[in-house]
Amino acid sequence: MPLYEIYHSTPLTTIQKSHLAQSITSLHSTTFRTPSLFVNIRFVASEPAGDYFVAGKPTQPTSPNRIVAMVRTGGPGRSKETFDEVARKIEGIWEDVVVNTDGGEKGRKLHFIVFTTILAAVENGVVIPGAGEEGTWLKSNMAYFREQAEVGRDEHFRDMLQEIEEREDLKGLVL
Repeated sequence: MPLYEIYHSTPLTTIQKSHLAQSITSLHSTTFRTPSLFVNIRFVASEPAGDYFVAGKPTQPTSPNRIVAMVRTGGPGRSKETFDEVARKIEGIWEDVVVNTDGGEKGRKLHFIVFTTILAAVENGVVIPGAGEEGTWLKSNMAYFREQAEVGRDEHFRDMLQEIEEREDLKGLVL
């Protein structure tokens, strides 16, 4: 449901990308009771120096590291304060994974994290729910999810069904 786009001028290893993706996915899915299958992370190598401006001046020698996340807003548990807290936690994850390694150079810091609203979307064949409607949405789509896992032999849906069985917060939504 959300899409986190991580624009980075700092070179990231596959291990760093994996750790960032797993940590952000876990944070988002547990904070907002969303199956991990519906949390998307995309890494984008930043544009060349001179193509990004801050305060009307080109950033040098590289563009800043930043995260732009498209998320569902409104509904219970999705206040500005909640997203501020999630942003701070993501900033901490970035610090641990990127800044506090290899000497913690200044250019490795995260310039900003911004959340934008998703009005509507279709993902993995289903219309995404409104914020706070995850329980009804999961229940009404379980037959489709099972069909994709069993008949379609879709590994991602099999993993999601297992996650629902293992996570008490998600299990409670479908009972």
